[in-house]
Amino acid sequence: MFKKFLHIILWGATIMLIVFSLGFSARKYKQTRCVGLVVDVSDSAQYRFIDNDDVEKWIQKKYNGVFGKRLDSINTRTIEDGLEKLQAIGKAQVYTTLSSNTGEKGGSLVVHIEQRRPIFRVFTSGLDYYMDKEGNVMNWTPKYTARVILVGGSVSRKFARETLVPLVSYIDSDDFLKAQIDQIYVDDDSDLTMIPRIGDQEIEFGKADDYRIKFRNLKALYTEGFRHGGWSKYKTINLKYRNQIVCTEK
Repeated sequence: MFKKFLHIILWGATIMLIVFSLGFSARKYKQTRCVGLVVDVSDSAQYRFIDNDDVEKWIQKKYNGVFGKRLDSINTRTIEDGLEKLQAIGKAQVYTTLSSNTGEKGGSLVVHIEQRRPIFRVFTSGLDYYMDKEGNVMNWTPKYTARVILVGGSVSRKFARETLVPLVSYIDSDDFLKAQIDQIYVDDDSDLTMIPRIGDQEIEFGKADDYRIKFRNLKALYTEGFRHGGWSKYKTINLKYRNQIVCTEK
């Protein structure tokens, strides 16, 4: 009986301690002011569309600064939503913490950024922008140039999203094709011509229909037909015809 009574007392004391700690933390959180801003941009070594300074300046300008504000007055969800509307940002995670990275007494606003990853760049008729796998547009900036497939010719936004995104995503997922295809030209009839990184021939791809089959045939040509070289003597590689490849010599 005594052990049971002692057990109840211990449980009660534990619950009271937890409630007290939560209440103390809540009061401390309300009283703590922001003295630091921690920004982490992932993939910053690979892509540099936006950096820590850009994010910090944007937050300070858009929200009249965060330094000196109480942590509980900072609307982290609003900041997240605002950041994710920027073209270069795919996902933002924002939260506050009671610790500071400045050595001062106070808390910090922590921002984690995931950049969008473009898969091709459209450069034609006064247009210059990138597009990612979700069809999101990122305007070109002189700050950074991504090494992706360059697309020229007659390219509307709709064609880029509906036709080029799935086709280039397929290229991007295949190491061989990704290393081989450098440029894509779209004519007025929506026929595609591709320029490889190696060699000076043109790949007459035709319509984007059945692109998986056409790429399979192209890989077979390079890995089997051109196993010992010889592609340099051809001017064009024609993939327009189903299950057939026509090579034209120079």
